[in-house]
Amino acid sequence: MSKIEARFILEAQGNIKSYVENALKELVEKIKGMKGAEVFDEKWEPTEKLDEGMFSSLVDLGVRCDNVEVFFGIILGFGPSAVVIQKPEKLEITMGELQNVSNDVINLLHAFAQANARMRFGLK
Repeated sequence: MSKIEARFILEAQGNIKSYVENALKELVEKIKGMKGAEVFDEKWEPTEKLDEGMFSSLVDLGVRCDNVEVFFGIILGFGPSAVVIQKPEKLEITMGELQNVSNDVINLLHAFAQANARMRFGLK
């Protein structure tokens, strides 16, 4: 199977500049430590001060993913602002890989639904 080569735009925002920068650095280190993911490029933008004392830090990561599960693991686990797939032009995916990714999406949606119910209705 072909590796997926993509660029992931990650952003962190907060009201303390050093916290924002460190949080984004930690995310990048976690991606670098993922089995099946190879970071081959990092383009860091300078941290910007936004309105009302907020700061924003941004990095554009080039990542080679061994398979679609690793690719979607980054998307679901790190919530990039944008993704640009560079290679391959076409991708063959097995039923097992698609099933695993589908279940990951379902689990994430259930977690959001439970968190929303707890927040809105005081459920535990």
